[in-house]
Amino acid sequence: MRKTLLLLVLITQISFVTAQSLVITGDTMFVGDPNTEIAHHLDVKNISSNSLTIKCQKTNLTLPLDAESYYCFAGNCYSASSISPSSSADLQAGKEFSYDSADLDAHSGYYNAFGVSGIAKVKYCFYDVNNPSDETCVTITYETSVTSIDDHLSIVKLGDFYPNPASEVVNFTFNGNSATLKLIDILGNNVKEILLSQEGIQELDLSDMNKGIYFGNLIVNGEVVSIKKLIVK
Repeated sequence: MRKTLLLLVLITQISFVTAQSLVITGDTMFVGDPNTEIAHHLDVKNISSNSLTIKCQKTNLTLPLDAESYYCFAGNCYSASSISPSSSADLQAGKEFSYDSADLDAHSGYYNAFGVSGIAKVKYCFYDVNNPSDETCVTITYETSVTSIDDHLSIVKLGDFYPNPASEVVNFTFNGNSATLKLIDILGNNVKEILLSQEGIQELDLSDMNKGIYFGNLIVNGEVVSIKKLIVK
């Protein structure tokens, strides 16, 4: 009986992990002047074998007084007062909505503090209309302060991996004082973790990694500030 229950628990856990058909990449932490609007973009990739109909739901977790967040997705833009999900867009298997590729359905997020210093957190969830539980969410953090933009140590960034796809070695640029880079596979397993303490071009050994899709999570003070996709061939 115990073996049967254990097997059922394992099957449930595996089903939960593999249910995620969408992966989201892009920077998730931004530091700026409170009088200047912050614009950013998230790439949405369908890693399943089926075509999906995608919607986006924005939720303001924390907003300073008078600050606003709004976004565009699936060919339309949504005001700060909008609380309904976005319109839908079809995403073919293995394809991606990307702003850099000039996709009309790509995601763009905007934050305007209207002169107010503070920290805001906004969550974006992307999900399959035909299976709403199949969703992937990311939380964007905005910090607006006149002094913070003068402190380069508070601006931590992870550059894109190159070459990508890569085999033995991959490079990337790191800007910041101290952070942790975790490579996560598509099942959510942490396969490699390195401490970054020096700015500039970094080299990462991939010789011990299997072929597949991975996501580099840059973590500062326990919070993911950037996510970049890496393909190991």
